[in-house]
Amino acid sequence: MSDTITHGGARASREPGAPGLPIVRDAVRRVLTRMFGPPPFDPDRDPGDPGLTGPGSPSWRVIGEPAAIAGGIRGLLTQVSHPLAMAGVFDHSAFREDPLGRLQRTSAYVTTSAFGSTAEAIAIAGRVRAVHPRVVGTAPDGRPYRADDPRLLVWVSIALTSSFLAAHRLWSPDVLTPEEEDRFVAEQSRIGALLDPEVDLRMLRDPAVRDAFRAGELDDELGLIGHDLLPLTAVELDAVLASFHDEIGINFQGREALDFLRWPPIPVVARGGYQSLLLGAIGSLSPELRHALELDRTARAAPALRAQAALTLKVMRLTTGTSPSMRAAHERTSRPATV
Repeated sequence: MSDTITHGGARASREPGAPGLPIVRDAVRRVLTRMFGPPPFDPDRDPGDPGLTGPGSPSWRVIGEPAAIAGGIRGLLTQVSHPLAMAGVFDHSAFREDPLGRLQRTSAYVTTSAFGSTAEAIAIAGRVRAVHPRVVGTAPDGRPYRADDPRLLVWVSIALTSSFLAAHRLWSPDVLTPEEEDRFVAEQSRIGALLDPEVDLRMLRDPAVRDAFRAGELDDELGLIGHDLLPLTAVELDAVLASFHDEIGINFQGREALDFLRWPPIPVVARGGYQSLLLGAIGSLSPELRHALELDRTARAAPALRAQAALTLKVMRLTTGTSPSMRAAHERTSRPATV
């Protein structure tokens, strides 16, 4: 999810006529930093490096916007609806013992993939890949699962991509054109494709190959894209999501995860804002996802839930601005590159 929630807000300003704003902004920054820890990448590393997508890209604009906080929550809700994905989480992660730690790690992956230097983004993809071969087992319904199953890799990727895009459409003042939405989907699919164990991450050590990756010239070599599993446009994204409708549904593991998302152990001062964004995320779900999560009764209230989340995000923009990591990444790319 957006590091507006990962790393706290911007430094308090001293605008005349807004005496209470610095106090609120500092309070938000302290609470969110305490919840989600320090920045997950080194802003001073690799000056001049644009990262996997680069300044001004749709990925920077979407994930750097406060609406991405609600998008991240929505992405977690979406992932919960797949029984095999939840079985892996329950059997092989510290979700129940350290739920906020797991959220931190997920958030760090998204933030570093978006705003870290290319080397840092490759490194975090490598760390995730190194864990996947050990995440194997049998779901409660008897089906086997493994984290590096291409189908599950696709699900986790599109759950986040579709949710960030849905949240941006609903709540961001920075409207993307259809072409920019397609670019966002393609960028996120390329990042998701790096988790495929068949992809040789060492190829991205070559600057020319990195440029080709950013330009989409290597898509055929990225197995999850080359085999038409991950989408490259918003229309394709909708089609891939629809292909999972017969696979999703909630069991006791999903209900436990949903209960945690409803009442996570976060500081009291942050609970009101979190609840507003959670309910907005629920209100933004498609009918199929609501049904899979047994949340059909929220359909009638969905417009009101989305409106409340919009108000919360407006307040957050006033207090925290855009993503601190995006600002740090801009500063990195503006510095002269070193040899």
